[in-house]
Amino acid sequence: MTAPSLTGPPTGPSLPTPSPTPRALLWEALRTRRRDLTLASLFFSSHQLGEALVPVIVGAAVGNAVQNGTPHQLAGWLGLLAADFLLLSLSFRFGARAAKRAAQHTEHLARGRLTAAVLRPTGGVRMLPGELLSRAAGDAARVGVFARTVASTVAAVVVLLASTLLLVRISPPLGALVVAGTAGLLAAQHRLSATLRRTSTTEQARQADAAALAEDLVRGLRVLKGIGAARAVAADYARVSQDAVRAARRAASAEAALLSLGTAFTGLYLTAVALTGGWLALDGHLNLGEFIAALGLAQFVIGPMRVVAAARAGHARAIASTTRIHEVLNTPPAVPDAGTRGEATRAAAGDGGAADRTAGGAPGAMEGGPAGAGGGAPGAVEGDVAAGGVARVVGGGAVVGGTAAAAVGAELAGGIGVEPWSGLEFRGVPLPGGAVLDARVPGGSMTGLVCDGPAAAEAVTALLAREFDPAEGRVLLDGVDLAAFPLDALRATALVCPHEPALLPGTLGDNLGALSDGADATAEGARAALADQVVDATPHGTDTSVGDRGETLSGGQRQRVALARALAARSTILVLHDPTTAVDAATEHTIAARVRRARADLTTLVITNSPAWLARCTQIVHAHGEGGSARCDTGTHAALLATSAAYRRTVTR
Repeated sequence: MTAPSLTGPPTGPSLPTPSPTPRALLWEALRTRRRDLTLASLFFSSHQLGEALVPVIVGAAVGNAVQNGTPHQLAGWLGLLAADFLLLSLSFRFGARAAKRAAQHTEHLARGRLTAAVLRPTGGVRMLPGELLSRAAGDAARVGVFARTVASTVAAVVVLLASTLLLVRISPPLGALVVAGTAGLLAAQHRLSATLRRTSTTEQARQADAAALAEDLVRGLRVLKGIGAARAVAADYARVSQDAVRAARRAASAEAALLSLGTAFTGLYLTAVALTGGWLALDGHLNLGEFIAALGLAQFVIGPMRVVAAARAGHARAIASTTRIHEVLNTPPAVPDAGTRGEATRAAAGDGGAADRTAGGAPGAMEGGPAGAGGGAPGAVEGDVAAGGVARVVGGGAVVGGTAAAAVGAELAGGIGVEPWSGLEFRGVPLPGGAVLDARVPGGSMTGLVCDGPAAAEAVTALLAREFDPAEGRVLLDGVDLAAFPLDALRATALVCPHEPALLPGTLGDNLGALSDGADATAEGARAALADQVVDATPHGTDTSVGDRGETLSGGQRQRVALARALAARSTILVLHDPTTAVDAATEHTIAARVRRARADLTTLVITNSPAWLARCTQIVHAHGEGGSARCDTGTHAALLATSAAYRRTVTR
């Protein structure tokens, strides 16, 4: 098998530069749909103007009839009224379509950017799934809804201006009333919108807490029932749910106050217009047709005024939701990514210095070279290359003489991949609990790593997956710091299977072949992990649905399927963290023996305390102790059992 190259740009989801503020992010999302928003605003404005003309046309028709108008003239006014209704009907139809497109695409954009931030190779976002779901669903939807609100508000403002001009033409006092009423409404709403924005943010946060807890409870329901903790967690969820309900009530109250203020203002406004119009009609300043048109317009503009009133509430909610999305987009990456050839070349040239780290905390990977200016990507050279030494880089290639930049730049540009016998090395990497990992994992064999605590084992797994970089020390692949490689290519070459791998929604066959490079590899992986027994035990074989995250399978079945999926990838380096803790002892022994045969001549690291796996490893590394007594014992399983009391306590307890 040809190993994938560790060169070239990353292939993960692209992520645009985050906007500096939530408000800027909101308007940036709206600008991407400006064509649809423009069309929606134009059509909605045409619809609203058509509705505003209805009382004007009716008033003119009545006035003409009262002043001895002819049937022909009346028919003309009625035809004009019919044409107006046709105009406003078609305008609303096409405006609604454009507004719906704008809302859906804006929502999709917000959700897509959030998803890209979560899935970016450099990581950094560590929120619970329920919390992320709340932001991707509820918050993104509110951003989309606001897109439609913008179009409606533009139309409302246009028709308010047009109605004001018509009223001024009919009667200046009535036009002045509309202007004063609208200005007063907007000023009052501005004061209340800040309160609504705060309560809306709290509401979304409490709902996210409830969703996150519910997701955790559903995933662990079997375990909770087994240990009798169902009542306790139900009470905990009830408390969190009540907090969410109270936050929703406060947000609804703030929104209701904002809308009721608008209703009160419009009611007062309509009363003032009716009184003023009636007084002007009695005083002879308005004829009957003008009076009907003025009252009709005054009543009609209540609708646009309410739209303007609701727009402030919609904006406050959208800003609150955009703030939550913005938090995810601006989460700093957990690790830097030397994913472009330019970055790799700068790293090789020693931009970061001989032992400097990048701003993200990644270790440099160059020893003995000249000190750089700092701030660059991690280096990728071991040895005194600048002095004419030999540079050992990916794949074991060597370049004699030249500078660090020439050595590593040439090797990375050549596309040399990691070979099956490539090894891993840990140099002074501190682990949770106080142990310090300082050991080498030789290539082409199975090595066991024993840690005294689960936190230390999980930390090593995350380090090799480059979910974060060590605060001290270095992790090397074939002599080169992991930080020197593009993340996507590194993870494709060094496959890390965590203790609780997630199965994909779909069938058993989908999961078994998700990483496979062919049908033979899939079958081989299934046999080695005894996942073929899982297939035989299910009602529809490989077509059996595994449900969400494998919920239709038992814990042992999930582990076997996940292990088979990892083995089918035939990766150059495979890291397994406690792959069979949920299976019985006899099955575990069989799986360990088969994996040893399937991974012959390939590099495999098993992080476990299980004697079934450790007995089949060529070498064991036991990281234990803390502080000054921290040490790494190396040997075979049998030798360490015979010579190390600490090892015996760890693997036999």
